[in-house]
Amino acid sequence: MSDEGYHDKALEMEVYPHLRVALDMVDTSLPRIAVDAGCGVGRDALFLVEQGYEVHAYDKSDVAIARLREMAGKVCGEVLFPEVSSFEAFEYPKSSLISACSSLFFCDPGAFPFAWERIARSLVRGGIFCGHFMGPNDSWARMERGDLTIFDRAGLGRLFDRDFRIIDIHEHDAEGATLLGATKHWHTYSVVARKST
Repeated sequence: MSDEGYHDKALEMEVYPHLRVALDMVDTSLPRIAVDAGCGVGRDALFLVEQGYEVHAYDKSDVAIARLREMAGKVCGEVLFPEVSSFEAFEYPKSSLISACSSLFFCDPGAFPFAWERIARSLVRGGIFCGHFMGPNDSWARMERGDLTIFDRAGLGRLFDRDFRIIDIHEHDAEGATLLGATKHWHTYSVVARKST
């Protein structure tokens, strides 16, 4: 499947459910600034713009970011700021919401601690993080590729322990399909957490 076909499939997907939950959790007194980390073609970024947020979105794929800029039209550069970047290189603005839907596990394990520190530091106190993490039972994790950041439940608890209060964790450990239709075993944790420091 071409990049274009993959991106079309991504846009057909529903907005990440925990993102809707997270939106209801954001204190309305906080600045309406959000980050979409690893945004792909920007389904969630565009949704956040519709909810009245200024959105800073990034992805390592220049093709995906070009598609997002094209779809965003006149809001691009006004309330939506897409750029090609990586988790560890992105200049995170102070924000009240960070969404990382099915993306953070693609951060290189060597870069993850620095990237996570930047993410945590950029959220204002009371801000909300929502995103996915990959568990050890996932097919891709068991391949020991070396380029994926993997967490078990205890490790995930330690990750959030210092700066966050976890609101909800949903574990998904079951057979499923990728966006391209390939069958695989998924093991992910979906997390919503509030910045407490």
